Amino acid sequence: MNLKLITALALAVAVVAPAVTPADAGPLKNTFLRQQGRIANGVANGQLSPGEFARLQKQQARIVTEAAILKATGGGLSPGERMYLRARQAGASANIFIKKHN
Repeated sequence: MNLKLITALALAVAVVAPAVTPADAGPLKNTFLRQQGRIANGVANGQLSPGEFARLQKQQARIVTEAAILKATGGGLSPGERMYLRARQAGASANIFIKKHN
């Protein structure tokens, strides 16, 4: 495994992944962490190229940013906003699957 790629993966996960403890881990954070694991697994076993890795990480970062903006503007997430974020994560999950199996 390329050391630069592993280092980039570790850095990206550290930057994008919020600090999650079991007490504050909600469904959206759990989904995010599972998808980060799937991306890391794809890099580790060679299913994802560095370019695919970068695109998937950017997509995850955009979803996290959107969630933070939605939480900040409304004080919390409405049911509609949670549904929107779940749909975005479902799309990201499909992208991970497609990129890992092409």
